[in-house]
Amino acid sequence: MTDQKRDEEYMRAAIEEAVKGKGKTFPNPVVGAVIISGDEIIAKGYHEKSGGPHAEVVALESYDKVRYPNAEMYVTLEPCSTQGRTGSCCAAIIQAQIKRVVFGSIDLNPIHNGRAVKILQDANIDVTAGVLKRECDQLNDVYFHQMRESNLNQD
Repeated sequence: MTDQKRDEEYMRAAIEEAVKGKGKTFPNPVVGAVIISGDEIIAKGYHEKSGGPHAEVVALESYDKVRYPNAEMYVTLEPCSTQGRTGSCCAAIIQAQIKRVVFGSIDLNPIHNGRAVKILQDANIDVTAGVLKRECDQLNDVYFHQMRESNLNQD
């Protein structure tokens, strides 16, 4: 299996997780995450409700970094990079010593937009963005519309 096919396979698993939160996370985005080691999914999570832990954190709660030291995370949306009602997912990923992060959509929220790549790479984490981007974007069409409208109204 090619690297691209492998990335798409695990991103589809993350999308399946994200769908579980559909209609429950407003005004936040719908997000799913899976953590893999080798060719095995070892942890899963999704954003269940606004104000609750993000998908990455839910998945990390059941991740054993000692047992799986070279794990990779697949997440449908760029991990958040700031502290809000919940902690920064980038910080949690770094602390968990995830070796590679693959995500589908860039977060259009200007607070996060594109910041995760630099933060994670600066922590020596390999990052791949845009895997199944169209499918991941479709999960958050309402959220993205909301972000585009609020960004337009700031001018």
